[in-house]
Amino acid sequence: GEIRKALPSSQYPITDLSLDHPIFSGLFDLEGFPQIPSIQHWRRSGGVTTSERGVRSAEPHFRGISDEEGRLMVLMTHNTDIADGWEREGEDTEYFHRFSIDAYAVGINVLMYAMTH
Repeated sequence: GEIRKALPSSQYPITDLSLDHPIFSGLFDLEGFPQIPSIQHWRRSGGVTTSERGVRSAEPHFRGISDEEGRLMVLMTHNTDIADGWEREGEDTEYFHRFSIDAYAVGINVLMYAMTH
């Protein structure tokens, strides 16, 4: 992909992040990786499931690329739509209240990490 033009995999591998990574405890202590569905999936499922592809996508993943000093440069998520928790306030009040707390916690922690590392 395009990111490998700037960050070759031989020097900058993609790694799975664990919950003990500082990004998950910057300002807010996250107890797990939040799975936030897209609002479209949440509506289609009647608000029953957060996993968009059933058991194949039941577990969200947070992955990253770090520099030589171990500082996270790139954060990527899989099986979670963090940004919908920020964006959908005016579309569905129930969705926003259910998912925005975790979404904002992740976003604020990422911002705090970026500003302090």
